[in-house]
Amino acid sequence: MKKIIVIVAMIITLIALTSGMVYAGTNIAQSDINEGLKFCEAYPVSLALDGQKIAFSQKDVPPVIIKEKTLIPARALFEKMGGKVTWQNDTQTVHVAYDNTEVVLTIGSDKALVNGKTETLDVPALIIDNDGDYYGSTMIPVRFTAEALGCGVAWQDSTRSVLISSPAKVDIPVVDSNTGNNNQNNNTNNNTNSNPNSNITWQFEQLNEAAKGKIVAIDMGHGGHDSGSIGHKGQPDQLNEKDVNLPIGLRLNEYLKSAGVSTYMIRESDVYYTLLERAQKANDAGATIFISVHNNSSETSAAHGTEVLYNSKINADGKSEMDLYGIQSKDIAKNVESEMVQSLGTLERGIKNSPEMAVLNKTTMPAIIVEGAFLSNESELSMMRKDDYADKYALGVAKGIVKSLNEAYK
Repeated sequence: MKKIIVIVAMIITLIALTSGMVYAGTNIAQSDINEGLKFCEAYPVSLALDGQKIAFSQKDVPPVIIKEKTLIPARALFEKMGGKVTWQNDTQTVHVAYDNTEVVLTIGSDKALVNGKTETLDVPALIIDNDGDYYGSTMIPVRFTAEALGCGVAWQDSTRSVLISSPAKVDIPVVDSNTGNNNQNNNTNNNTNSNPNSNITWQFEQLNEAAKGKIVAIDMGHGGHDSGSIGHKGQPDQLNEKDVNLPIGLRLNEYLKSAGVSTYMIRESDVYYTLLERAQKANDAGATIFISVHNNSSETSAAHGTEVLYNSKINADGKSEMDLYGIQSKDIAKNVESEMVQSLGTLERGIKNSPEMAVLNKTTMPAIIVEGAFLSNESELSMMRKDDYADKYALGVAKGIVKSLNEAYK
């Protein structure tokens, strides 16, 4: 009986569509759907989550672009991400839940609910039957739903791909400012400076419309078995660089997203990737900028300050970064260095062309490595132990990145 009801509901929807009905407030007609299906059959759209391509079942309608908005089968992406997707036949609604957020979309409606709050859609959720067998797929607008759940969303034109980055994980290592030890933060932290997942209100220059969709790949140096540089090695208050870098990168991701920047995270937890793997992930994501978060060390404790490394690339065809991406790593390095020293109050060590660095020469896009401060310097090591270090570091980099994008794309 339930199956019959579902089929009848779908038939009614399809009849209404084929009769030329326009959804209230959306200006979506069957001709728009047919046009989108035909175009995407000739020029397919793919979907990737954290660099991994999402596979759809044969019975699913593949991703389709309608009125310049991409719709996807409801379950394919969000269940892969760890979310829950349910269908309520009596209300013709799709419920997508992830962590503490629920998005409710009604078939054919230009209104959606995000945790009970009404939002307006450019394109509604639809039931699309591309082969006329009355077994259609429930298709939902991917950008609206993904961003409502905290994901990063970007479009890669060269491969016609929608690139989704998962929300930052809640359980992350943080630096204990009292002991200097690294602890797992499993509780709610009221200090927004040390919690990369806290809500951020960006109070600075927003990203230009012309720069929207440009992807910034964020790499936190080291991780897993690779500790990176070590402060006070072998002492009770030993501090590993990897545990300083991780919360900085997560915080940077939040700042950039709040400014309107699309991001791709190379890693979001204490895991290890080789330098080549990091570069390849950024290349596969179609990033416009690659930034690697690091902190420095020296054989002498006197060394201190902030520096940014870059590589002015020329490809095999003799084309420069400006030719290929419309932006240069040297300019990004200058802006990030300037904002960093203002934010941290550190010595400006300058920018350095460093083509020998693997993540700078194996990435295809403009790329920089930021060295925030020295774990080998007592004063700067103490600074790293403070709750606000990750926030100040991330804010400085974010302001430099947004400034660079806005200068390049006007």
